[in-house]
Amino acid sequence: MKFQIRNACWLGDDAWFHHGTISIANGRIMKLESDFASDTPSAGEFIVPGLIDAHVHLREPGQPYKEGIANGTLAALKGGVTTVLNMPNNVPPTASLARLEAKRALFAQKSRVNYGLFLQARIGGPRAPESAAGVKIYMAKSSALAAVRDPAALAQIFRLQNRVVVHAEDEREFSTGWKKSFHRVEKTGEIFHSVEKSFPQCGKLPHHLRRPRAAVVAALQSIATAWRRVPPKERPRLVIAHCSTVEEIDWVRKMKRQGHDVWAETCPHYFLFTEQDDRARGPALQVNPPLRTEEDRAAVFAAVQDGGIDFISTDHAPHLPKEKAADSPPSGIAGLEWFGPVLLTLTMRGEISWQRYLKLAGQKAAQCYGIEGRGLVREGAWADLAIVANKPPAAAQEKIVTRAAVHPYPQFEFAVGIRATLVNGRLAWTDGRVRPGVHGREVYG
Repeated sequence: MKFQIRNACWLGDDAWFHHGTISIANGRIMKLESDFASDTPSAGEFIVPGLIDAHVHLREPGQPYKEGIANGTLAALKGGVTTVLNMPNNVPPTASLARLEAKRALFAQKSRVNYGLFLQARIGGPRAPESAAGVKIYMAKSSALAAVRDPAALAQIFRLQNRVVVHAEDEREFSTGWKKSFHRVEKTGEIFHSVEKSFPQCGKLPHHLRRPRAAVVAALQSIATAWRRVPPKERPRLVIAHCSTVEEIDWVRKMKRQGHDVWAETCPHYFLFTEQDDRARGPALQVNPPLRTEEDRAAVFAAVQDGGIDFISTDHAPHLPKEKAADSPPSGIAGLEWFGPVLLTLTMRGEISWQRYLKLAGQKAAQCYGIEGRGLVREGAWADLAIVANKPPAAAQEKIVTRAAVHPYPQFEFAVGIRATLVNGRLAWTDGRVRPGVHGREVYG
């Protein structure tokens, strides 16, 4: 199929807005004819590369009632997301090559956007094939599998794998580590008077103390120990997922300065909210790792702005409203369908440069995970595009797609909305409606 988008305004990979014609054929951008360029988008609509969300939890197989592949990738289209990388902590976990292949078959049948899959790391587990994004290590239990926490086990996985993503919270600190975190909290001015008397049982602590800062610090120490045990030529690419603390930012910056192949990811909630928002809104913002202090939020956003953070993902982790309303609600925020509008709004406000936007929204994730021809508007690239309207949809008219059915950003003043999304050169979403018959491709196929 061949067609042209005329009188278009698109964000080029030089971070300038080009005005002219985009020619598309066989799913790819064949030609870009730029008549002129400007440093700001047009007043009506403009085109950006489809976003890459490198960290989502679509609950299929196992729990499709929470969010299946078809509905989750529909939420992605609404958010301007054209590629997702799905995490492995399903029920059962994607920890064997057979389960990985079974999940691939489901995504091939149901995904509306492009996709890649992670394998869950375990002691004695297989090496991730080239058809996988990499492996995910959970240092706190997140499936039927035990957590991987000890340096010896981490080093074993590092030697075996090419790309490793780590959820850096050591669960051994959950029972007592809050006491260590409490002393730091006092120094920041957020004092919990008589904390042991106020919260005599760990289960009644605020979420950010049930999963304390000490768990992150301990995890980073174990990762560093394991890293040193592996010869440099045998080390994988290492990604610290959903960075939420000053300690993670400082650790990653240090590792980068020393020349290690270490990358950092964060999520919008870690630079838009703090633990005070978590306590104010309750389960809606309960997430793992938890929201932290204003000091942490500021450090994470500074790293977003200056390159300390490589890319942003949503960690889309949906649960049904009745589950979130339970006495012991599960953790997770569903952010896929607001991903593009949130990042674009921050950029339109001048809080993020357009050059940084391109890196954060797709280019760096593509580079990190070896995804070719996506995350940019360039001749020869796949025609994964989001058409942005300079006017957001009215809140009263907006229909939430995710089965989580909760808007995580109700007070956020959006400057833009996604009017249409193209996947591999085909119109998949337009004006609030999904177009039937459009399927994504596996990015490692």
